[in-house]
Amino acid sequence: MIRIIDNKKIDLTNHEWEIYLKICDSYKQYGGEQLFDNLFETDENGIIMYLIPPSKKQTSLEIFLFLVSVFNHQHVRLMYKQMDDFKKIIEEKFEKIDKK
Repeated sequence: MIRIIDNKKIDLTNHEWEIYLKICDSYKQYGGEQLFDNLFETDENGIIMYLIPPSKKQTSLEIFLFLVSVFNHQHVRLMYKQMDDFKKIIEEKFEKIDKK
């Protein structure tokens, strides 16, 4: 589901969103949501395209590792979707061949 973090669209599962909210809540005294600013860039579909190491501000290793995890999970979900789409195409081709 598309959510907004740092004014960017990001595709997160409900579980990932809950973790994000818990992290923000646990760092409330440090700015919570602001600790995610300028750490990643996404495409128009909310997929993290690259991570930006924090250089001019402090953030938590927990936050950066969360973003690394989301990045990896998003790309694995994309690979699974591509394989499912490919499987469907192959099955349709075999059905056509079987009918002949």
